[in-house]
Amino acid sequence: MRTLLLFFFCSVTFTALSQKFTLITETDNPIVSGPTIGGTYFGASWADIDNDDLLDLFYGGTIYRNLGKGKFEIAQGGSTIPTASALAGSSWADYENDGDLDLIYSRFSTPSTLQTRIYVNNGAGQFTEANTILNTINSATWSTQWCDYNNDSYPDFILTFADGFLNPASFSNRLYRGNADGTFTAITAPYEFLTEKAAYTVSNWTDYDEDGDTDLFIASGPAAGPTGIKPDFLFKNLLKETGSEGFQKIPSTELFFSDEPQDGQCYNVIDYDNDGDLDICLTNYSGVENKFYVNTSGTYVKTDVPFTATNNQNLSNAWGDFDNDGDLDVIITGSNPTGSGFYINNGDGTFTEKDANFINTATSGNSTGATIGDYDNDGDLDFFVVGRNIKGLFRNDLVIKNHFVNLKLIGNPSNKAGLGARLELTARINGKLITQKREISASNTFMGHNSLRVHFGLNKASKIEKLTIYWPSGNEDTYMNLRVNKFYTLEEGKKKPISPPIKDIKHRIIIYPNPAKKFVKVKVIGNQTLNSITVKILDGAGSQISEQTFNHDQDIILDTSSLVSGNYFLDVALDDKSVIKKLVIK
Repeated sequence: MRTLLLFFFCSVTFTALSQKFTLITETDNPIVSGPTIGGTYFGASWADIDNDDLLDLFYGGTIYRNLGKGKFEIAQGGSTIPTASALAGSSWADYENDGDLDLIYSRFSTPSTLQTRIYVNNGAGQFTEANTILNTINSATWSTQWCDYNNDSYPDFILTFADGFLNPASFSNRLYRGNADGTFTAITAPYEFLTEKAAYTVSNWTDYDEDGDTDLFIASGPAAGPTGIKPDFLFKNLLKETGSEGFQKIPSTELFFSDEPQDGQCYNVIDYDNDGDLDICLTNYSGVENKFYVNTSGTYVKTDVPFTATNNQNLSNAWGDFDNDGDLDVIITGSNPTGSGFYINNGDGTFTEKDANFINTATSGNSTGATIGDYDNDGDLDFFVVGRNIKGLFRNDLVIKNHFVNLKLIGNPSNKAGLGARLELTARINGKLITQKREISASNTFMGHNSLRVHFGLNKASKIEKLTIYWPSGNEDTYMNLRVNKFYTLEEGKKKPISPPIKDIKHRIIIYPNPAKKFVKVKVIGNQTLNSITVKILDGAGSQISEQTFNHDQDIILDTSSLVSGNYFLDVALDDKSVIKKLVIK
């Protein structure tokens, strides 16, 4: 396990010298100081509600607007959205295709009432309740998730209901097709997932077979039902096969686990090993362990990894390349005293849990929802965890500066948010051409989703050799020789990407001479604030040797004459952030 350090300058930090997260604790941050939620099951989602290139946070009925430089405010524009007390899910898409993200949100409150509503964005982050089609539904909705299952550019959505759980009312699942005029049509086709009542939990729209239409995986727990653990509900979209809308249950001859009993909570379909085919992860709640199915050229193999080892009331599995080394890592949330877990992908088919004590302490009790996104625009992925009476915003202060690229998609004629678009990026990593895959999804965590902006870690790659986007419309866009460490906006059909100005780029730290002997200097590139700068010297194990604070305009020179030869680290803190740089003493 990595060395655990506790630093108390406005935050709590854990570090392993390469991967470093900071739990934000500033009381002037409303995400920290705002009320916790006493309810049971909550999701969360990052979404840029006002198109300012800063990710805003939503959970439990509150929008936390990102002001940049790590600051947030409670968005007054979200005042029309009611809060929840027991159950809340959310999903974002541009269902009007007018250039801003709209919200579908379900909430359970006391007394036992639930409202699932759509809130339309006016473009400035102001929201108005819309579409009375949902006003008659009063039951515990688990999934409230956008998609474009028929590839017509008008977002659709599904509602799933855990029959007999939390509310005596009994409802079948609902699927609504989006229309060109902004209305929705309820689908009445005799699909099993619409006609059979069951303990449905969270759905995930994902193109698991990569044929260009989004398929439907609905996790299903036993909940309060009398029949116990049963198989989940996995359906193939037949749009590409037949040319018409339609779903067919996936047989065990195609996915061997489709008829195996589960207590399913959240599916994800990802290429964790960059071998060109998609693997499947399922978190289960109780009675059965988490599942990880590795795809080997079309044959799925149930594989044991650290997060499948125990039966631990798990809910979310959220995937992202946190160390920017070119493969996907995962966060698993747990409604249990242990809390959430963070698992690093070792790049050889295995995972290692990291800093369990730190994350478990911050998220123990009932961590349910997780959402991943680069909220501070510094090129590495941060995450937020929420649950009963707990919440935690974890900022990634990655030490090893591997390269990255961050992509926002604009569909035209595909749906504006690009839901269902698939991306393949090829770069030379460790001397080999590696292709990574991503999919734009508004349903890839428990009752929520990660940022719709797509992040790729690139290790030390000097450029992106090739990027291909497979749009829901059937269009394909290919870009060659893109620069790394950039935030791009990519519009369907446009030959060149847009590189928008990002307002909150992290400062660049330079230390010299390195190796050093009697002294070392620190220079902060891009510093435009008047805040002081704190520099700590750490030994090779991460223990603090010294600490000094400098004015913003002061030359930073550290006396290292008393240090013996060896490897050290400088922890440079500015604007409530810190960067660790390796220092060699001769």
